[in-house]
Parts: sequence; structure tokens; C-alpha cells
Amino acid sequence: MTEAFDFYRRVETECPAFQARVTARALTRYYNACFRPLGITAEQFSLLVGIGGSHEPTLAELAARAGVDATTLSRSVKSLERSNLVRNHGGRGRAGKRLVLTDEGRRLMDESMAAWERARTRLAEALGEEASRVAASVMSRLAVAAQAATSTAGATCDGAE
Repeated sequence: MTEAFDFYRRVETECPAFQARVTARALTRYYNACFRPLGITAEQFSLLVGIGGSHEPTLAELAARAGVDATTLSRSVKSLERSNLVRNHGGRGRAGKRLVLTDEGRRLMDESMAAWERARTRLAEALGEEASRVAASVMSRLAVAAQAATSTAGATCDGAE
């Protein structure tokens, strides 16, 4: 094998970002399949949880908590609004409009929570309860470490200080 091939294999096995993306895609496919009978995706479920689990968040607040770009999130929220699952009220723009679940959105979330609980339980049984707890803890710690490293290193990781 070539040196480049060995390097690529090393990235696959050692890079937390690579592994996180592979894992996130697998989990997204799994939860999409679980939510498909309800007509929503895992992304939509996460947004509905973020909106329903906060007191009328703004788009900017929701984006900051989810760690995503507000413009991208705005498109997803508009889709939920068109489906009459979410409505906005109040101010203008991403930092002013307040988001709330509609009655239909709350009904869907009642159904979705049962589907989520079944999906979470199946996954925990497949992985094991202890491994599930450890995985959640490690993911949280990894996110904090990445944020701290970003703050320390600045926008680049080129070694320059």
C-alpha cells in the first residue's frame, strides 16, 4: 500500500470529526426511518424539540443552541411553518421573531415523542445502556474540547500563534 493510503486509513480510524460524521449519518438514517411514518425527518424532529423545549425562542437563539447557521436553519423553519407545525410572531428578522409550536405541531410532537422513545430504547439495547451513557458523555466532552481548542487555536490549526 502507499503512504497516502495509510494516511487516509489513519484519518478514518483516528479522526474524531470523520468518525462523528459517519456516526451522525448512520443515526440520521436510523431516526429518519423511525419518524417516516409520522411524515417528519430527524432534523425536523430536532427543530420541533428545540422550539417546543424553549420558551418561544428566536431563530438566532435556536441556531446558536444547535450550533448551526441561522440562514440554513431559517429554511428548515419555513418548511415547518408551511406544514402548520410552527408559527412565528413578534419582532422582525432572525433575532426578533419568536417561534412556537402550533396545536398541530404539539399533537405531532406527542406522537413523535413515543416514536423517539421506542427508537432510543432499541438503540440503547443494541449498544447497551452503559455504553449509551458513556457515548453521550464522551460526545458532550468532545464538543466542549473542540470549542475550547477553537477558542485557543483561533480559526486555523496551522500551528501559528
